[in-house]
Amino acid sequence: MNDFRPEKVKRTGFVEKWAKAEQTSAFLGISLYAVIVFCIALLVMLFKVSTKPQSIYYIPSAQEAGVAYPNRIDKAVVCGFASNWLLNRNNFTPLTVKDTYQRAMRYMAPGLLSRTKASLEDEISRVTRDNISSLFSLSKDPESENSGTDFKVTLIGEKIIFMGKEKLDDRILRYTMTLQRIPPIETNPYGLVIAGVKQEEVETQ
Repeated sequence: MNDFRPEKVKRTGFVEKWAKAEQTSAFLGISLYAVIVFCIALLVMLFKVSTKPQSIYYIPSAQEAGVAYPNRIDKAVVCGFASNWLLNRNNFTPLTVKDTYQRAMRYMAPGLLSRTKASLEDEISRVTRDNISSLFSLSKDPESENSGTDFKVTLIGEKIIFMGKEKLDDRILRYTMTLQRIPPIETNPYGLVIAGVKQEEVETQ
């Protein structure tokens, strides 16, 4: 009678497969945690960006609403900037001349400011000492040209000079102003500076 001996089934590689499965599971778990952390960080960053106050640049004295396009300055803005600067620069009394010139210098290009700062300071002293006042008004609409690198604005107006209550001078003047573009900032939302000013008298008939 033959003895029945059950054959032992040998499962080769079972331990190795189990260990590999454990490694894969651990790797997937780590990857999952990394993805979750990344998503949380991304959500936090997006929340901060969306809630952070953004700078808004505006054009003072704008007459109507409009669309502002990047890297483009409207002709009306250029003319308005030049007109406002010149009217501020040429209208003063002994009491206001210092503040008037300080506002004007704020919008002057560094090159022009370095060439004229000394003469402006001398003029402030003379205006205060001699009780000089200036009254200026535009007599024509400004004209502008865009060369691609800068703007040329021509302004014509009447300038009257007083010493006390006595009128000293009354002339029609033409101003040719060169404006350069700069990145807009909080103190200069126009994105323009005065780079040059040429003054000449207009002969009247």
